[in-house]
Amino acid sequence: MAKTNPNSSFILEKLKEFFNHYVIRNILILILLGIFTFYGTLVILRHYTHHGEALPVPDVRGMALDEAGKLLQGQKMRWQLSDSVYVISVKPGAVVYQNPEPGSKVKENRNIFLVVNALAPEKVKMPNVVDLSFRQAKTTLESQGLTIGQLTYIPDIARDYVLKQLYRGKEIRRGTEIVKGSEIELVLGRGLSDEKGPVPDLLGSTLSQARETLIKYFLNISVIYDNTVSTSADTLKAFIYQQRPTAAADAILQLGSSVDVWMTVDEAKKPDAPQEKESE
Repeated sequence: MAKTNPNSSFILEKLKEFFNHYVIRNILILILLGIFTFYGTLVILRHYTHHGEALPVPDVRGMALDEAGKLLQGQKMRWQLSDSVYVISVKPGAVVYQNPEPGSKVKENRNIFLVVNALAPEKVKMPNVVDLSFRQAKTTLESQGLTIGQLTYIPDIARDYVLKQLYRGKEIRRGTEIVKGSEIELVLGRGLSDEKGPVPDLLGSTLSQARETLIKYFLNISVIYDNTVSTSADTLKAFIYQQRPTAAADAILQLGSSVDVWMTVDEAKKPDAPQEKESE
């Protein structure tokens, strides 16, 4: 028959006395309660604040403002009207731009800033950009809320300077009232040589992004929509899935030439894009 180790019995007795002491027992209970309270609070906060959770921003472009607001609120996001513009192709009162962009990852209760199409067209006075450099003309027109339209280059010693300013194919004089957001066509000097430049990659770009890019390369754009683009809202969301000529290393065009682009809202045709980053 095995014998009990007297040292073990002594230690057990001392431990029982230690833990049965009311002061020690109360201290241990308080420590355990503190641990449970701490971790319980963390769990509750994680649940109610959605710690680490990011939500995708819905696409509200083309929607009426109240409709867009309801959708954003339903997705646990706030919204704020930041500005209004006038775009002929979009119905009045509809959202034209949003920031952050659709698909961006944001935290709950993030403010989404919306720009809507004005209910009535605002008019501005046409400035005079003739004899200005293209860069100066662009800055002047944009300061008045006007945009660059078709670019035409003709042989002239005044390279990249504005020779004529046109609206809908006709010359427009300084001071003429014009709808804000209108496109102004410019006739520019090409110099006395047939200068050419590279073709940029436009795949995945929206129409506004493509226009901005091509202006930097002194090129125009010709747009073809597929059958998925049927409304003004679709035109805002559409992206380029094909272009001609392509952005090959040896692709060059004469200044003022057009790049043909095909646009769609079919996500299956979208080219690979960089991985999305979370907006803080």
